[in-house]
This record gives sequence, structure tokens and C-alpha cells, in this order.
Amino acid sequence: MKVEQQTGNRGTDVAFFNLMTVSGEAILKLIGISDPEKFEAKSVVLKDKQLFPDIQAWPVIGNKNIRVFLEFQGYKDQMIRFRTASKVSLFCAQTSYSGTIQPAIIYTEKRYFDAAKPMEIFNPEGETIFKCAFKEIVLENYTLSQLLSIDKRLIILAPFTISKRIDKKKRNALCNEWSTKLKEIYPQQLHYSALDVLSLFILNRFRNLSLEEIHTMLNFDISNTLAGKQLIEIGEQIGVEKGVEQGVKQGVRQGRKNEKIATAKVLFQRGFESEVVREITRLPKKEIQKLLH
Repeated sequence: MKVEQQTGNRGTDVAFFNLMTVSGEAILKLIGISDPEKFEAKSVVLKDKQLFPDIQAWPVIGNKNIRVFLEFQGYKDQMIRFRTASKVSLFCAQTSYSGTIQPAIIYTEKRYFDAAKPMEIFNPEGETIFKCAFKEIVLENYTLSQLLSIDKRLIILAPFTISKRIDKKKRNALCNEWSTKLKEIYPQQLHYSALDVLSLFILNRFRNLSLEEIHTMLNFDISNTLAGKQLIEIGEQIGVEKGVEQGVKQGVRQGRKNEKIATAKVLFQRGFESEVVREITRLPKKEIQKLLH
């Protein structure tokens, strides 16, 4: 399946766009689309008046009149169904499309699905004036064998099929196994892109991993990949934040010290003994001696 990126800022996470690039047909199979190889997909603008879902797909082979709309949800949003419905409606209005549609929301975790409110709107009499049904997928609800039975290329979603609290040693072994299987399933020219996406999903699922850990688990150097760049940026940001924090703490400590020294000077001017000044200010003996010379 061909996947194009439309010019402009995309609201979809880059990982999911890359996922559609390497496994678009498999994702369409996951939501129940038949003949996915006949579709073409596009990542779309999600800004201002052009409020379209993350990914659109439409048949480029045959006369099937259908549009597929994919929304990927990786955080809690009570109104995600309302937002998706409004985006689909706006697309249809702006393009004068009135054919068959298949909107789908793919949640990475069950809690994100549970947080979403039902897509129903009622009038004051309690009558339904708008109701929308979606194909909804919760990746956590699948086992890896279930995903592979749909399409082997869905190995790329393996991180979402295991618990976040899995033993570290077992997790590392599974990641290595996924990497090996991925290389067997995907053609060689897609290994780099597919492993990059897998790395991003591993980072999404299991926080606080390092470049070295990912490299060891996947036998794949992610330094120059999107996943690697994200880790480096996170590390740099943490470094900056720690530096600022340390600077603030150092400044506070120095300020307190200066305040004590100023107090000691006043006490000496008023004739207080050094031991008394030291007891009042809590300055080290060395600092007291400096003030006396």
C-alpha cells in the first residue's frame, strides 16, 4: 500500500505514520478491511480548519466507493470519538463525499479506550440526534499470536501485547526475539524502517530505556533513527533541567552563605566574640577566621 505525507504539520505521531509506511496493509487488515493492497493512504493535516483524522485510505484499484479513516490514540482523551466524528464529517463536507466510510480508532492501551465517552448526542426530549459507531482496536487486548494470525507484519506491534511490569530480563529476551522475527518477515530494504518503528513502540511501552539497552535488545543501532534522536533529545533536556536545578540550588546556597557572612560582620562590629558569632550564624570556623583578618 502506498502511503503519502501531505504537506503541512501532521497531528499524527510520527511513529504511526512510519508504521503505515512499512505496514499499512497489515493495519488495514487489523481493522477488518478486505483487499487492503488496493488502498492508498495519506497522512493528513490536523490543524485549524483542516481537521482530518491521522490517516486516510481509499481504494486506487477497482470501483469500491469507500474511505477509511484511522485515528491512533496513545493517551487519555474523553472526547476522542467526538473529535474523530467531527473530523470525518468535516472531510466529507469539504470534499463533497457521501459514500461509504469506515472510521477506526486504534488505542495503544485499554485505559485510553475506557476513558473515551460514547459518541451520542441527544435533544432535550432524550431522542438521539447523532450517533456514530467506530471500528475500535485496543492493542493491549491482543496476544502476539492473534496479531500474527491476522498478518505477520503486525510483529511490529508486539510491545503492546505484553505487560509494562514484565521482568526486565524477560522483556529484553522478547525484544531480541521480535527483532529476529521482524527481519524474517519484512524484506531487507524495510528492516531499518521497521526496526525504527519497533524501537519507538518499545520506548512508548517501557520508559527510561537507554540507547545502549535498545541496541542490545534489538541488535540494532538506533543512534541515527527517529527513536534514537528522541532519546538523545530527552537526555539533553534532562541534562539542561538538571543543570538549571543545580544552578538554582547553588545560587540559593551561596545566597544563604552571603547572608550569614553579612550578619557575622555586623555582629563583629558590635563587639561579639568569635565563638558567639559562629554559634549564631552557623558559619564554619574557617569562614569566621577569614572575617577576623
